[in-house]
Amino acid sequence: MWKTEKEKQHISVEVVGGAVALGEQPIKMLVNPEKGARMCIAETIMNLIWAPITNLKDVKMSGNWMWAAKCPGEGARLVAAVSALCLGLCEIGCAIDGGKDSLSMAVTAQGEVVKSPGTLVLSAYAPCTNITKVVTPALSAMPGSKIVWVRCGGDRTKMRLGGSALAQVYSQIGDECPDIEHFSELAETFRIVQETIEDDHWEGTRRQAKVLAGHDISDGGLLTAILEMAFAGNVSIDIKIENPHQFPLLDLLFAEECGILLEVIDPEELIQKLDGVASCHVIGSASATYGPEGHVRIHVDNELVIDEKLTELREEWELISDKLGEFQTDLKCLEEAKEVRQSCEKTQYKCDFEWFYDTSFIYDHEYFTTAPRVAIIREEGSNGDREMASVFSLAGFATYDVTMTDILKGHSLEAYRGVAFVGGFSYADVLGSAKGWAAGVLFHDRVSREFENFRSRPDTFSFGVCNGCQLMAQLAWIGDETDQSSGPTVFLDENECGRFESGFGPVKIEKSASIMLSGMENSILGLWSSHGEGRFTYRNPTVTLSNLKSRGQIAIRFCDDRGKTSADYGTSKLSYPWNPNGSIDDVAAICSSDGRHLAMMPHADRSFLTWQWAESRDVTWNTRADQNTVAIAPWIRMFRNAFEWCKSGKN
Repeated sequence: MWKTEKEKQHISVEVVGGAVALGEQPIKMLVNPEKGARMCIAETIMNLIWAPITNLKDVKMSGNWMWAAKCPGEGARLVAAVSALCLGLCEIGCAIDGGKDSLSMAVTAQGEVVKSPGTLVLSAYAPCTNITKVVTPALSAMPGSKIVWVRCGGDRTKMRLGGSALAQVYSQIGDECPDIEHFSELAETFRIVQETIEDDHWEGTRRQAKVLAGHDISDGGLLTAILEMAFAGNVSIDIKIENPHQFPLLDLLFAEECGILLEVIDPEELIQKLDGVASCHVIGSASATYGPEGHVRIHVDNELVIDEKLTELREEWELISDKLGEFQTDLKCLEEAKEVRQSCEKTQYKCDFEWFYDTSFIYDHEYFTTAPRVAIIREEGSNGDREMASVFSLAGFATYDVTMTDILKGHSLEAYRGVAFVGGFSYADVLGSAKGWAAGVLFHDRVSREFENFRSRPDTFSFGVCNGCQLMAQLAWIGDETDQSSGPTVFLDENECGRFESGFGPVKIEKSASIMLSGMENSILGLWSSHGEGRFTYRNPTVTLSNLKSRGQIAIRFCDDRGKTSADYGTSKLSYPWNPNGSIDDVAAICSSDGRHLAMMPHADRSFLTWQWAESRDVTWNTRADQNTVAIAPWIRMFRNAFEWCKSGKN
């Protein structure tokens, strides 16, 4: 969905993409290099299984070896691992087409040779047929769904702990690790699960997926995989595992034998398909009891072995991340994040406006010859131009790729109704966020006049996201218009947490002057944030913010999972990470007083399709489209608002 001045291309909406998965088993390599290599293949394939691909034979892999091959005995171990890898890939039908070898992974320290563990990292990639059907580990807790445990490829009479995460926790390696005895089972299981993922169906205007969630069992074992799915969905689980082989409890729960977990609507259908290929058993279900009220109950042979609160187990799981966070995150913010984890439930989104419209025009090449024009402006280091062009094109605009170099060479903005300043890292932010980009405008007389002429025209609008928002603040296109004699009044400073913040969270759209957000006020929607300097600050903190509020220029605020902002709690700002950058009053977007110019830090340009949402399967409005409709999310409305404003002639 992109056009330049020289060439207008046909626009189409596709859901195809590329799937990538990794596999590595360095601890198992220490136990047995051949088995470790085979388990690398299994982990890679079972990580790839959740994205529907064209065919297993279309999978290509990159193999990266790190080995102390010159040390005694290590060369032979490497040869054994390479041989096992080649034989396994031949049997499963995949190929390696590249990679890298690092074969001097040893140093001498204080007279002792220190070797790196022999390691193989496989990177697999294949064409994804439908990115909207990719399965995530987050349990949905849909009524009637069941959790199914599938084992394949290995000896199902064994549960081997060698090379496992549990052994490593106890500073051990073990003497027998899992293995793949039957790659044909692995390949057939892959095919059947892929067919099940693809085989969704429609009930009216609602698409029903057969596989709701999934997770491989390769790092940490069965128990770890179950818990990670519960943590991702923030839901309760009740698990009942049968143990006919009477494996010791630790072996059963922590062995990393090849397998997967699935949350499915019809377990009997899957069990029937996998009969004779893999063992497949229903082991429990998830329930829609969220966060602080959530529980984890696990029975083995009718004996309750785990009965804990979901939040307490998740804190144990987060412990290492928190320890690392102490070296890179503001400690106060880290404590706030822990408190949020203890209390968060399911985000309550709210959307009362209509946003669906006929998108068939996007296939009409001639349509865009008369559509309103938008310049997608980028600078060296920008990276958000493609998604920005896509959303404006989908909204009905003719979008054009315009670089700052084009403008420096004399390209005029006269023909455009809108400009969009994209996200990214202009000039790598070496001068500060967007300061280099702003300098290219402010300190070049003709360029400065070009931008100011565009801004002053009553029939134009502008939109800036992330780095583009920072630019608009530097150019004083947003801010306190009663006090601009000394330049900008709004600035974007370093995040209060002290680090780059990337995540998906809720925001509240306020009633404001913004033409792009007209009719969307009081909605609670999700947005991606991706910035290191997104904290709104002001030349005069008290006066400027007060003036912005009184003139209806605060357009969007961050909110929590209940849709509340700091004003609802009587505080100056929400806790981290609901407020990811620490802006006072949770400000996420500011517009000009006439509403024509809007600058926001989070990315509406990355959230305008339903499958772009991190919680896409949990949002009820995803299903309002049918098979023949583009899966547009509510954020498209703001771009359609701009389109309708341009067509109305009321500006």
